[in-house]
Amino acid sequence: MERKYKRVLVKISGEAMFGANGSGFDLNAVSDTCQNIKSVIDAGIGVSLVVGGGNVIRGRDWADNKNVRQEAVDAMGMLSTVVNGILLREVLRSEGITARLVSNLNLPFDVANSNLFALEKMIRKGVVIIFVGGIGIPYFSTDTVAVIGALLSSCDVILKATQTDGIYDKDPRIHEDAVHIRELTYAEAIAQKLAFMDETAISMASVKGIPIYVFSKREPNCLLKALNHEIKLSVVR
Repeated sequence: MERKYKRVLVKISGEAMFGANGSGFDLNAVSDTCQNIKSVIDAGIGVSLVVGGGNVIRGRDWADNKNVRQEAVDAMGMLSTVVNGILLREVLRSEGITARLVSNLNLPFDVANSNLFALEKMIRKGVVIIFVGGIGIPYFSTDTVAVIGALLSSCDVILKATQTDGIYDKDPRIHEDAVHIRELTYAEAIAQKLAFMDETAISMASVKGIPIYVFSKREPNCLLKALNHEIKLSVVR
């Protein structure tokens, strides 16, 4: 491995949970994701996770709904990440990996509070930390949760697996002339309004200086390959 990492934060989209189903859950897809995570752990690197909830509810699908307030939609979205986190924890457990759910919400289901003393103990024991339930209040995306989680659990880098193999100047799924951007600064990402992550998350990463790697989730063993820079990706720092 070219670079030395002690711990990484993996941001998983909710869509990664449904595989070919189009929504809901696909246990084969979840198992593949957990195997990907296991390869990082087997390389001696600690892992923290943040998972989205798009397989259960997508906020953008409710943007024009006049009957349900954004605050309520955000609350549903936060709870959907808890559902996904529980499933990830159980599949990781079946692979012999100890994982704990952590949240700012007061939850049952063996969910720990995200205080620093508890997190430090988990890190020392090599536990996979799964941050769920957002930050406990509306208006913040799971991208922002990913940056906060990375900082709270002393991660060296944020790994974001997406639909595309990195960041482009415009959507490559729509524009054939889209240009891949190999490296860029946080300021450039914000100024160009590149949609790989929301501005709040990028600004927070910028203040703390934590790099963000963006790459395709379709690449087999993508997490470890991204850490080794063995696949096409974009780096923001």
